[in-house]
Amino acid sequence: MRKLLLILPCLLLATFACTPEKRVTTAESAEWQAHLHLDSAIDFIDLKYFDHAIIQLKTAEKYLPLIQNDSLGYRICLYIGWMNEQANAHQTALDYEQTAQIYAEATKNQHYIINAMIHQVNTLNSMGRTEEGRYINEAAINRFDSLEQDQEATLLCNKAYYLMLDDSLKQAEHTAYQAAMMAEDSTTVANALGLLSRIMLQKGDEQQAQVLMRMIPETENLTIRYNQLMTKSDLEENRGDYQAALQTQKQLREMSDSITRQNANLDIMRLQTEFDQQWHKRRDAERSFKMSLIIIFILLVMGGVSYVYFRRQQMHHREFQQRISDVRTEMNRLLTLRNTRLEDLKQALDDRMGDIEKMKMKLTGSYAEDEMYRQIKELKTGVDALNAILNHKNISQYGRIEQQAALRALWMTDRRLASKLDDPDVTLTPKETFFCIMEHYGIDDDTKLDIFSCTEQALRSTKSRLNKKLSLQQIHQ
Repeated sequence: MRKLLLILPCLLLATFACTPEKRVTTAESAEWQAHLHLDSAIDFIDLKYFDHAIIQLKTAEKYLPLIQNDSLGYRICLYIGWMNEQANAHQTALDYEQTAQIYAEATKNQHYIINAMIHQVNTLNSMGRTEEGRYINEAAINRFDSLEQDQEATLLCNKAYYLMLDDSLKQAEHTAYQAAMMAEDSTTVANALGLLSRIMLQKGDEQQAQVLMRMIPETENLTIRYNQLMTKSDLEENRGDYQAALQTQKQLREMSDSITRQNANLDIMRLQTEFDQQWHKRRDAERSFKMSLIIIFILLVMGGVSYVYFRRQQMHHREFQQRISDVRTEMNRLLTLRNTRLEDLKQALDDRMGDIEKMKMKLTGSYAEDEMYRQIKELKTGVDALNAILNHKNISQYGRIEQQAALRALWMTDRRLASKLDDPDVTLTPKETFFCIMEHYGIDDDTKLDIFSCTEQALRSTKSRLNKKLSLQQIHQ
């Protein structure tokens, strides 16, 4: 049994170790896992496997509550926001970009903070919430005394866009020109030049707009190319070249379909929703699995404890029965001796009943209900009653129980007297039985009055009733 109790915990520990997914519990291991998934996502993005990339990013996101690296949290959230932005899931993108800014603020890294704000501005512009975008853009410009050149160019380009919306074309032209001169990244340069060409077109300077259009560097960015075609279409319409404008509009439709197909292929929202659902299902399944293991463990422990308790009860019961058997053997031995006195019998019972009572306290249920114990207990009660009579103690409270016990004891110590008093043809009351015992042992009436604690009239009444049932001369024989 001991070996079984040792083996069960080991088996349960092994089962816990073999759960479907070993839970990462330390910040160090969580950070390592998050880094691993983030790097995989970046590789998939480079390979244009966006569905795999979002799964890796969402997996990395699940470790965010455990990691303490704010820079890593910023990168994960910003990439997820960017992918949602590309898939036109603007509200989800904005939520992640705002979370990325929280991580960026914690790092106190200027580049991270401004970059998160720029992404929020782009998303808000796409959502048509230009006033909010303008506010964040201005806050980013004024946030630090000096900005990185390319970030400052992006912010100036956004500022020029808002000025153009306000029809402040002169200021918009100046700001966009600053952005184009400051930009280092080809995408930022293309955006600034494309914005300048649109401003020039609104001012009516078509020639300058064409020059700027030709200056835009070649890029694979579909959004930039789409904006270029829109500007080109406007130029052709202004010149009256409707045939060329029609061809450009066809290209715009084809490119729009291409962008739509690309976004449809990404299906970022569906993948994120499915991932979250599967992750929650898996987490719930793991919780249910572990809860089941805990319940099984508790049941096994309860079963083990019950088994041990059952075995101990059996052991105590065997010892209890053995002790009672020893008492009965001792009683039989004493009764076979000719000179055995009632005092000796009482002393033997008193010496052993104390231990028996202590052992009985350890037993419960059916084990405590033992027939041999009841017989010994009744014998002791009878011996105590006889001893009380012979020692002239008060027995006024004795009743039917003590009468039956005394008669049982008499059958073992004085069978002749017991046969007279326990005759089924003669029904004696407890007081009459005790009176006969006193008569048999020669106790006078005055002593009987003290033992019964009664009046002379009550004693005479008892004696009168007894004479009608049994001759007192037979008791003395």
